[in-house]
Amino acid sequence: MTLKFKNKQFKIMQVADTQEGKKVSPDLLNLLNAAIEKEKPDLVVYSGDQIWNIASFKGNKKTVHDVLYKITEPAHSRRIPFTICFGNHDRQVGVSNAEQFEIYKTIPCFVGESAEGIDGVANHVIEIADGDEIKFLLYCIDSHTSLKIGYDHVHENQIEWYRTVRDEYEKKCGKLIPSIVIQHIPVPEVLELLKEVKKGTKGAVQGFRNHAGKWYMLDKTKVNAEGFMKESPADPMENGGQFDAMAEKGDVKGIYFGHDHINSFNGKVRGIDVGYTQGAGFHIYGPGLDRGVRIIDLNTDGTFETYDRRYRDLVGKKVKEKFRYTLYQLMPTNVYEAFHKGIKILAILAIIAIIVLIIKFLK
Repeated sequence: MTLKFKNKQFKIMQVADTQEGKKVSPDLLNLLNAAIEKEKPDLVVYSGDQIWNIASFKGNKKTVHDVLYKITEPAHSRRIPFTICFGNHDRQVGVSNAEQFEIYKTIPCFVGESAEGIDGVANHVIEIADGDEIKFLLYCIDSHTSLKIGYDHVHENQIEWYRTVRDEYEKKCGKLIPSIVIQHIPVPEVLELLKEVKKGTKGAVQGFRNHAGKWYMLDKTKVNAEGFMKESPADPMENGGQFDAMAEKGDVKGIYFGHDHINSFNGKVRGIDVGYTQGAGFHIYGPGLDRGVRIIDLNTDGTFETYDRRYRDLVGKKVKEKFRYTLYQLMPTNVYEAFHKGIKILAILAIIAIIVLIIKFLK
């Protein structure tokens, strides 16, 4: 698939973690419509966890189609091409990723493809050309799903597919082609943008799984000034070597992902811009009015810039579904947070009970 620069620019809008059920949030649609009207992207990439919650879908393909059509309508109603990656939740609706990919193919303006012979679904590369000259490549990669504990990583045969594609374009074009990568689950190297701090440090987040017992904050000397991190990265349990492969020749300029809904930041790791895109969905936990999208603005000279656009700036401070919005603001981000919140609540209840007993005894 080849898409074209317009006036020496090409704008990608990444939408992460819409995580919708049977009824699509009007606040999500307001965000996406406002972002598209503001930024006028040339391509929209939905980067995984578009849908979830098997209770809503129960394996019904028509329901899946209707929801995916609605989520992507802000793009295709304006005849803007869109593509997708899969996340760890999409397949949980009772319709496989391969079946969902066939559904996407029926929606107008879908330009995704799926490389054969490698693991995952919807691994593909999009050429972005100025006239007949390819100026950028966009790789969309399936970062897979949950393991028994934690998350999977991009597999070896996918990494070899990337290397083969990269080298074929280098041979064809006589030079390396600058590239952007979008996927759902982060690369472990995102931890290089953080600094470990003491427990109790204001603003620190608690690590879990591979990072249990550690506390982290953004290293403000390495990330964008507007960036925020409100939960620990849920990176793969094992480093499969994806980042090292993509750093080999210097063609990959940026790797962007979602997955952890209340993180939005980016910064350089060994020459590659690595970044979180916050969740866009309003029917799942998220960063309040800082829900948003990422813009990746490419130039024909091989440079680019990236930034996020947030609900509060695009739409305002009011939401249509106030009760659900408040509910999801209180929702724990993971089982570890839920456990610790539960412990705190039990401790508070125990203290209240003791105080009540003391008062009764003193009477």
